[in-house]
Amino acid sequence: MKGCSESCWVRGLSLPDEQDNVLPNAQESPPSVDEKIREAAAAKLYRSIRSWQTRILRIDPATRFDKPIICTLIVADVIAYEGLGVAEEDGPKEIPYEALSYTWGAPVFSLPIQINGIEFFITENLDSALRYLRLTDSKRYLWVDALCINQFDNREKSVQVGRMFSIYQKARRVVAWNSGWSAEKSSVLSTVLANISNNQKHSEDCFARFKRLYQFLVKACEPPLFKRTWVRQEAFAARDMVMQFSGLQITWKDYERIRDFIASIRGVESESSVVDFADAIYLKSPFNAIMTLVHEDYQKDRKMRGENYPALVNGPVSLLDALIFSSSFGVTDPRDLVYGILGFTTVPISQTGMDISQPTLKVDYGRSVSEVYQDVVKYEIARTESLDILDFAAASHPTPSNIPLWTPDWRHVNPKLAQHRVLSKTNSWKYGFVDVKRIGVPWKPIAQHLDTDGTLLTEGIVLGTLREKVDEATAWMPFISPSFESGFKERFGGRSFDDTSLFQGVCRDYRSTFSEMYKDGNLPLYEGKVAGVIATKAGLRLMTLLQIGMLEKIRHDFRNRVILPPEPIRGNHTIGCASSSISIAPQGFQADDIIVLLKGSQYPFVLRHSGLRKHALVGRAIYPFWFEHRSTSFDEFRIEEMSWTDPKRIYTQTSNILESRLKLPEKMASLWKVVLEDAEFLSSLEDFELV
Repeated sequence: MKGCSESCWVRGLSLPDEQDNVLPNAQESPPSVDEKIREAAAAKLYRSIRSWQTRILRIDPATRFDKPIICTLIVADVIAYEGLGVAEEDGPKEIPYEALSYTWGAPVFSLPIQINGIEFFITENLDSALRYLRLTDSKRYLWVDALCINQFDNREKSVQVGRMFSIYQKARRVVAWNSGWSAEKSSVLSTVLANISNNQKHSEDCFARFKRLYQFLVKACEPPLFKRTWVRQEAFAARDMVMQFSGLQITWKDYERIRDFIASIRGVESESSVVDFADAIYLKSPFNAIMTLVHEDYQKDRKMRGENYPALVNGPVSLLDALIFSSSFGVTDPRDLVYGILGFTTVPISQTGMDISQPTLKVDYGRSVSEVYQDVVKYEIARTESLDILDFAAASHPTPSNIPLWTPDWRHVNPKLAQHRVLSKTNSWKYGFVDVKRIGVPWKPIAQHLDTDGTLLTEGIVLGTLREKVDEATAWMPFISPSFESGFKERFGGRSFDDTSLFQGVCRDYRSTFSEMYKDGNLPLYEGKVAGVIATKAGLRLMTLLQIGMLEKIRHDFRNRVILPPEPIRGNHTIGCASSSISIAPQGFQADDIIVLLKGSQYPFVLRHSGLRKHALVGRAIYPFWFEHRSTSFDEFRIEEMSWTDPKRIYTQTSNILESRLKLPEKMASLWKVVLEDAEFLSSLEDFELV
């Protein structure tokens, strides 16, 4: 096509070379100053502050870029109003301020600045940010974590980190500093912003230039800053956020305009379709992140985002929802994968003005990485009154690890695990899922104590012992209890449970059925494999009780009437058949590992003996694995069925998005009530100490 003229802005655009990354003050960086020198400077600079106070950095103006950076660090009260309360030379006042969001980069503290007359050393990236951000004719107030918090005082750091969300929320605006941008690169961004809204049509010559422009703009919209854990909280808290590229400052609205332009450039559709959860859209809305993960159409359906969840898009989420994406972000201190996101979660991190009986999570940099991650598990157990968080534990551990296997290592948790659980509808009665809240039976875990580091005390019932080999000749035969077989014949006029005129697909050997169901290899358990099982007495009792429950539902629906042949079964009815010798277990299981239904868990786990009364968590198991069979006249469009199982109705109205999406409403969930109330089954409870 003919398109644009020779004077088109795209034709005249000069993109800097990839290596053009030189900042005006960039020289060969000197080595980091000895930590003892830095600690001595901090001892001179910092004085203890109250728990309701912080500090604010006042940067003196400079007319030249290369002039020394001179600052004053002022103690400030975190007041109820906007800004901070400070005592200046001319009296107390309320100071509007800005908060800096940036990457620390390598811990090389080599460049000196003057704070309160004391020489203090900072990183090259922070030095560059302060030089660009200081004004030429007036003082500027900035909150900078590396300087406003005494990094050598863990007690102060713990208190201040707990206040960081409110500090960023109270700031007049948050400045997102993007490192490594030269004046030439910033000029390109200015040109793009000035021209992308004119709806100009372009020729093929211009489109050839777009590929390189696309790559350049992607780096602007996906800077290293957005891969940093702390930016998640800072972006969420910000009332107003601007992006700073060396001397160029752009609004968040302009930033979104660049993103939209990127999407409009030809060829973008052919780029990778993998969702990047460090994308800015998810930084501003953690709700969007988790919903995109667990809802197949959410990312594309803007109407769904706008109409179904208008009040939740900008709201906080549960701690587990936020932690699911932790491995997508980087930190200097692994504890900050937890502490750096608390501000946009529903976690109460202070008792002030709160019900002191509710679970809280204390920020404490005196605790190790392992202890902090254990604190998360115990907090979630107390909050949810369940052990469901253990599902994210064992699979997240690298080898070797000093973190207990019952504790997720948030540096390595894969978001695909949560995605698979939801999209595969793993939390179904068919896969041994116990919907405790729906059936209303007490099944709470043991209360945990924070002083028992390294161990988790639990109770549970052993359902079976795993075997690596499966007896293909007999293992796939369904377990049919005598009471179920006789009860079925009594209910259906002497007909057997495998009479396909009553229930579709029922049979006495499920090997070929299973192979056909999962011929693509995508088992309902993420990274699971088929394992043999030797069922315990309690395991067989569980299966018997569930089968009795199925018959009881049918008896109730038919008001105790016997269905004599050749009368078909009318209406919507379901039974399940399961082998007592088959389980789906984690790939890392070994022979003699045990399948245990832990009290407080909604599904079984595989445990491995690890000393006297001690066990290591291997991962989640599916046992029993039920093959679901519907009656021959089953109508899935009946109103009562849709009200229970229609996925369009499974919308969360809470901050616990992942939890609510995992709860697939099912009529058959009620079967578990008789199991968890059975005295004989519960008599098999025994103590387990997880390590």
